[in-house]
Amino acid sequence: MWFSGGNGLKKGEEKQMINLTGKSVFVKTQEEYLSVLKMAKFQGFTWVRENNLIPIKIPFPNVLNFYDDKNVAYRNKEKTLYEASEIVEAEEKIKDAVNLVRAFAKYPDRTALTDSFIESLKLLADTVESQMEEVK
Repeated sequence: MWFSGGNGLKKGEEKQMINLTGKSVFVKTQEEYLSVLKMAKFQGFTWVRENNLIPIKIPFPNVLNFYDDKNVAYRNKEKTLYEASEIVEAEEKIKDAVNLVRAFAKYPDRTALTDSFIESLKLLADTVESQMEEVK
């Protein structure tokens, strides 16, 4: 979370810390989490319900929210947090699976039951099942 003006620091140049106030930080690992907490502690932040910023166990990946009153909170929800790249990748896989199944439906005599085709069927079944769960 440190930054400088170029590829590195020039002689005599100081590191500058990003002001976390009013920001949300996505942390993927314990190492990133501890580094950001160290910076936040230096800036005077404490946990929302505590008078300290001692590391606590949180699920990863997670988002740390830094508020104007120098409090910090993390995303404490049971639902999984996804990166946008994971969503985009999953969408591309689903589109490919749909195309493969449509090709089979159009030309059943010419389509082989390959591992790729079976994986496509499984992916589509899982996707439909997941959407049905959300509707409940």
